[in-house]
Amino acid sequence: MWHASSSQRSISQTDMPLMLSLIHRMTESFNLNLKGLNVVVPAASGYMAAAATIALLAGAAGVTAVTRPSNRYYSAQEAAEITHSLAALARVEQALSMRERIDHHTCSTANLLLNSEPIRPITRSMIELLPQNGVIATMREAWMVLEDDLDIEAVREHQVQVAAINQSHDLIGGAEFQPALLLRMFEAAGVKVDRAVIALICDNPLAYNLQRGLRDAGAQVVVFQNSDVVFAHPWDAVVLAQRPTNKMRLDITALGKLAKAAAGTAIIQYWGDIDRKAARYFGLRVWPPRSPGKGQMGMPLEMLGPEPLLRLVAGAFKSAEMLMAGQPLDPEGLAQRFNGTTGDEAGSEAS
Repeated sequence: MWHASSSQRSISQTDMPLMLSLIHRMTESFNLNLKGLNVVVPAASGYMAAAATIALLAGAAGVTAVTRPSNRYYSAQEAAEITHSLAALARVEQALSMRERIDHHTCSTANLLLNSEPIRPITRSMIELLPQNGVIATMREAWMVLEDDLDIEAVREHQVQVAAINQSHDLIGGAEFQPALLLRMFEAAGVKVDRAVIALICDNPLAYNLQRGLRDAGAQVVVFQNSDVVFAHPWDAVVLAQRPTNKMRLDITALGKLAKAAAGTAIIQYWGDIDRKAARYFGLRVWPPRSPGKGQMGMPLEMLGPEPLLRLVAGAFKSAEMLMAGQPLDPEGLAQRFNGTTGDEAGSEAS
C-alpha cells in the first residue's frame, strides 16, 4: 500500500553520499539557524531520516528522533540505524538521541516538534507539555492542516504556534513537484495525458499548479469546485484534489452523479478520500485501487526522489525559526502561521 508519509524503500549505503549532499544544500539554501534548540523529528528508514541531520547541521542543541513500533512493513531498528548513520556521516551524531515514543521529558523540553509520522497526530497531552516557546512545524500549507494532524482545539487553547509553509515558494518548489506527482499518478494508472480531456475537481490553491502541469503535458483541463457540477462529457480522466474532511469527498452520492457524468472514466485520487466500494458499485475505476490511508495523498511524494521531501522539511524548520524569532511574515513568503481554524476553512495569517 502506498502511503504519503512513508518511503517506498530504505536508504542504502550507496544513497548516503547523495543524501548528505542534499542535506548540506538544504541547510545552506534555507539559511537555517536552529542554534540552541531541542528538536523532535521522526526516525525513518526512508528520506525522512534526513530530518534529524538537517536540524543538527543547522545548529540544534539536541535532536530526538522518534520511531514507531515495528510491523511487517516497518522496522524500528532499521529506522533508528539509518537515521543515526546519516548523522554520523555528517559527524553530528553526538547530539542525536533515539526514542521509541514521545515521552513526558521529550515533550516538555521540545522547542520544535516536526509534525510527521510517527509524531502525528500531535495530541492534547503532548501540546499541554510543550514549553511556553515550543513551536509545532508542519510541512503542509496552513490551509492543508487537518484535524488528524494535531489537536486544533488544544493548539488554540494553549496558544501554541504552528508553523506552516508556502509550498509554491521558490525554495520549496511546489509549483514543480505538485504537478509532477500528479503526472506520475497518471502514468501509474495507465492513463495517457497528452490530448486527454480531464475534469479537475479542486476548490483550493492546488488548482493553479495542477491545471498548469496537465496543460503543459498536452491535456485539456476543466476545473470544477466540486463533483456535483461536473457535467456529462467523454472525459478521459477525473482528478480529485480536495482537502480531506471527516466525510468522504467522493461518497456514494457524489459517485452516483459522477457515474452519469463520466461513465467508465478513471478517477485519479490526488488528495481527498474516495468510497472505493461505492465506486466499484457504479463501475468507476479509481486509482490507486486501494485506499492510500485516510487523508493521505494518492501517491507518496518520495516517488519523485528525495529532494522535494527534504525541501519541505527544511522549509518547515525555516518557518518555525521565523515564528520563534518573531519575524514579520510576507503573504508571498515562505513561512505561514496556522491560525487554529477548524473545518474546511483552515487558513493562515501573516504578521
